[in-house]
Amino acid sequence: MTKSLYEATGLTVLIGEPLLSQRASSQYSYTNELSDYTHERAAFLDFESATIGLKGDHLDAEDWIEYGLGRDVTVIDDAQDTVFQGFVDKVEVVAGGLTVRRGPLLGIGNRVSAVYAVLDNTVNPPTVGDRTVTTIVEDELSQQMYGIVEKVVSAGQISTAEANHLRDTFLEENKLPETSQGINSMGSGPGITIRLEVLGYGHWLNVYIYNQTAISATTQISDKIEAVLTADPNNIISTYYANIDFNGVLVSAFENDDPYGLTVIKELVSYGNVTYNRWLFQINRNRQARYFQPPVDWEYQISIGENELRTRGGALVPPWSIKPGKWIFVNDFLTGRSMGEDLRIDPRMVFVESVTYTAPYTFKIEGSKTNVVKQILSQFGMKGLVS
Repeated sequence: MTKSLYEATGLTVLIGEPLLSQRASSQYSYTNELSDYTHERAAFLDFESATIGLKGDHLDAEDWIEYGLGRDVTVIDDAQDTVFQGFVDKVEVVAGGLTVRRGPLLGIGNRVSAVYAVLDNTVNPPTVGDRTVTTIVEDELSQQMYGIVEKVVSAGQISTAEANHLRDTFLEENKLPETSQGINSMGSGPGITIRLEVLGYGHWLNVYIYNQTAISATTQISDKIEAVLTADPNNIISTYYANIDFNGVLVSAFENDDPYGLTVIKELVSYGNVTYNRWLFQINRNRQARYFQPPVDWEYQISIGENELRTRGGALVPPWSIKPGKWIFVNDFLTGRSMGEDLRIDPRMVFVESVTYTAPYTFKIEGSKTNVVKQILSQFGMKGLVS
C-alpha cells in the first residue's frame, strides 16, 4: 500500500487563525489530509512560498473560501523542527466541475494614495507640475479583517480632482480580496481538492510605505533596517532584533520617495559591508528578522552519483530540511584538488541561493557564486549597472 505523505516524511502542517484575526485563537494539525506539498526557501527572506494540497469535504471547502486567507501556517517535521512558516495568500477549491479561487490577500489595498503630476489645461500650451501625492484614504473594516495593506497608485499627468477620484475608486475596487470562479463540464472527478498558496511572512514588509523625513543625517545599515521593521503598521514581524548583526556602513536616513519597506531593505542588503562582502536578510522562525554575513565555510556535501545531501559529518539531510544561504561541497568532482580559503573561486562549491522541495523526496537547488562587485557598485550608487 502506498504511504501517505505524512507517513513518508513525517511532515505536519499546523494551521492557526490569522495573526491579525479577532477570532478566538485555535490551531489544527493536518497529517494524513496532506495530498501534496512544495516549498521554496531563498537566501534572501528564507521562507519564500509554499503550495499545500489538502483533502477535505464540502464544509471544509466552504470554511477555507470564507475564512482561509491570512491563516497562519507552520510546517514541522517529526523532530519538531520548523520546515516552513508563512500565511495563506490564496485559496483554491475544486469540487467536481466548479473551481473557486480567493485571493491574493496581499493584492488588496485598504490604505491608498495616488502619485501624479498636476496637468493644467487652462493655459496654452498645457503645463505639468511637480510630483504630487494625494492624501491617504483608508477602509477600516478591511484593515480589521485583513491587516493594513498600502497601495500607491501611479496616476500620471492628471488634475488633482481626477487623481483623488482614481484613488477613491481604487480603494473601493480593491479593499476586499478578489474571488473568481470557473466551471468545467468535464469535472475533476469525485472528492474535493483544497489548494493553499502560502507566502513567507517577510512579504508583509512589502505592504507599507517607509518614509523618514525627520532626520537627514546618515545612519548605520543595521540601525536603518531596524527602523524599517519598526515601522510595520501590522506588527507582523517580531520586535526581537538580537539577530540583526551590526553593520557600520553609513547610508542616508532620509527617505521620501514612497518606497515599500521591503524595497528599502533590499537596497540596504545590496550594499554588503565595509569590505564589500555580501550580507543576507531573512525572516526566520517565529517571524524573527536576521541580518548577517553568510558562512565562509561549507556545511553540506553531495556526491554526483548519490543525489542526496549530507552534513559535513556525513549525516543524511532530509530534503525538506535543506536551508538556503549555505555552501555545498561536491565531494567527488575535481578530486585531489586542494581546498582554498575563498570558496567563491572553487568550482566544487555551490552557494545555495534557493532550494525548492517537493514531497516526498525531491529537491532542486539553485546555486550562485557570490562576488564583491555588486556590493561595490551598490555602495557607489551605481545599482542600475547591476543585473
